[in-house]
Amino acid sequence: MKTVLWVYIAFNLLQAVVLTIDPELTDRAYLGGEMTPTRAFQWYAVAGYHVLIIAVTIIAMGLHRAADRRKIIIVNALMYLLWDAGSQLAYWGSEIGMATSDLLINAGVSTATGLTLLAVAWFDRDPA
Repeated sequence: MKTVLWVYIAFNLLQAVVLTIDPELTDRAYLGGEMTPTRAFQWYAVAGYHVLIIAVTIIAMGLHRAADRRKIIIVNALMYLLWDAGSQLAYWGSEIGMATSDLLINAGVSTATGLTLLAVAWFDRDPA
């Protein structure tokens, strides 16, 4: 399970790096017009969220009790499933003018990430 979490950390690190170095790459999917300093800063702030997730995941991996690790991993999974994917599909996609295909891909990645984290939590048990 630690391998899956290391892949998850790499996934979040990639997102943080892209959002910091080239926010336009992500911003293109959203029909908001020209990249302004405010928009660039907003993407930078989202990158900060991914850095926080990396730190929390590393801390969770170091916890001795599986029950403690699971709590953190489940909260993270629910954030991806309910907050990220859920809000995109329920509201934000149509509000921001995102193309349906981009919206479904983005929400699908968030859903897959959340489900993967739930699987990690499910299989994470203390040694007998």
